[in-house]
Formats: sequence, structure tokens, C-alpha cells
Amino acid sequence: MKRIELKKVSIVFLTMLLFLSIQIPAYAADTDTTVKIPVEQVFNSQNKDASDEFMYALLTDQSDAPMPDGSSNQRYVWNMKGNIAAEITMNIRNAGQYHYKICQITEKKENYSYDERNYDITVEAFYNADNQLKVITVVENQDGEKVSGISFKNSYTWQGKDKSGPSLISKISKSNSVKTGDDSPIMGYFTLLLGSLVCLIALIRENQRKKKGDAENEAQ
Repeated sequence: MKRIELKKVSIVFLTMLLFLSIQIPAYAADTDTTVKIPVEQVFNSQNKDASDEFMYALLTDQSDAPMPDGSSNQRYVWNMKGNIAAEITMNIRNAGQYHYKICQITEKKENYSYDERNYDITVEAFYNADNQLKVITVVENQDGEKVSGISFKNSYTWQGKDKSGPSLISKISKSNSVKTGDDSPIMGYFTLLLGSLVCLIALIRENQRKKKGDAENEAQ
């Protein structure tokens, strides 16, 4: 009888171990974590009629890199209006190292001064001792210096008109100007495409520089 009871206890114990061994990996696979990247916009202008809305992009050259909702082709674009702070949110589901670049892609207009700085973001995702997915986010400016946040500063300088009105030369130039059609939409698309391309090239060069540095460190 005792042997039979011991066998029953052993079977129950082994069944419990098998159940736990199946459940633990499933739990780890279902966990994820959220990364929030704060971005600040500062706009200075003495003219209330000046447009205070600007466009930005988050880019990556990694096909497996997590991206915010609404992204397309590893590219996320959003607008910011006035003096505001926003957050870019991404869900990270797998361990790995992901590289991004944030830059401004606003179509340039007269009398505006645009912040042309770009920022490199590295997201390191890993599992800790408790099998929980954790992330470390590092932000660097275009000089490779670590910074605590991302900030873009744009401004508008109002060119006031003379009380006497426009000069005769400006009137003649305006009257003699030939209108060839409104090509602003085409130029706008071209500007956005060019801005994204510049940011992507900078991101690729930065990744190559980091890989070269890692290789030199390993060689030493």
C-alpha cells in the first residue's frame, strides 16, 4: 500500500513539474513593455498669425525594430503645434537592440528659422533575473553626446511693412511676375522626402560608426 501511495505522489509531483515547465515559457513570451520617448517643441514669434505647426519623423533602418502605431515603411511622422511636449510610445515585445533617428522634416518657408538638429535613440531590451522584459533608452545628439531629452526650437521673424507701403520697384516686380501654376504641393512632398532621406542616411552612417567602434574594441 505504501508503495502504491508513493507512486501516486510521485506521479502528481511530476505532473505539476511538467505543467510549470510548460507555463513559464508561455508567460515570458506574452510579456511586453512600453517605451516612451519625450519630444519638446519650442516656438518663438512676435507675430500671432505665423504658423506654429511643424512636422517631425522617427526613422529606423532595422526591419525588426518596433515602431509606434501609425507607422509606415519603418517611418513614423507626426506634427507638433506651438510650445508643447509630446511622447512617442512604442511597445517592445522581444529582446534586442534597436536604433532610431528623430529629425524635423518641415517644409521650409520664408522668415522661419528651423532647428535642423537630429537625435539618435538606442533602445536596449533584455530579460532580467525574474524573466521580465526591461528596456534602457539612450538618447544622443548629432555630436554623439548623451542628452536627457529631445528638443526642437523654431522661430519666426516678422518682416514689418513700411508705413509708406511697398516701393515702386516691388510693385513693378509683382505686376510683371508670371504665374506658372501652383506647384507648392509637389515641392512640399519633395521636401518631406528629401528630409527623410537625409535623416535615414545619417542613421545608417551612425550605425556603421558604432559597429566599427565595437569591432575595434573587440580587437583590442
